Amino acid sequence: MKHGMFKPGEFVQRSGIYRVEHEKHRLMHEATLLEETRFPGCRQCGTAVRFSLLHPVESRKVLPFRSNPILLEFPESSLVLAS
Repeated sequence: MKHGMFKPGEFVQRSGIYRVEHEKHRLMHEATLLEETRFPGCRQCGTAVRFSLLHPVESRKVLPFRSNPILLEFPESSLVLAS
């Protein structure tokens, strides 16, 4: 794995705007994530998606991540995302 790349389920250590790279099915896009939450999975490629920090931001200026048509909040239970 490339240095500075994060996987779904890992904890976000710094609030910021992250580059989101999917496994072949979608072009890169960005997501704003809040520290101490988990990196989300992808609805299509599951845990094959990767994240890298583009711009750190202050936590108080970031809304919590919510599932959307592309990314899915990482489950806190033992559920496994389809890969």
